[in-house]
Amino acid sequence: MRRARPVVLTALAAILGMIPLAGSIFWGPMAITIMGGLLVATALTLLVVPALYALWFRVRSDETIDAFIEHPERTEHFGRPVIPIRVAAE
Repeated sequence: MRRARPVVLTALAAILGMIPLAGSIFWGPMAITIMGGLLVATALTLLVVPALYALWFRVRSDETIDAFIEHPERTEHFGRPVIPIRVAAE
């Protein structure tokens, strides 16, 4: 979730940067292809890849949250090491 904003803003900047080239006869088809590719790749990166990861490793949001609430001193989660991160109070 924390990575969604930078990914979307970067892709959006590149897509919007291609708009002036889209009207050109020579560079237009390339610009439209790049814009479409960035749009599809961003959607895959933010939606499909995390969903496939969750399916593959059988990760559910309620399990993840419950595991850390019940056992905050835990050093492993789903067989992978956990690095504790301190979060400043808001």
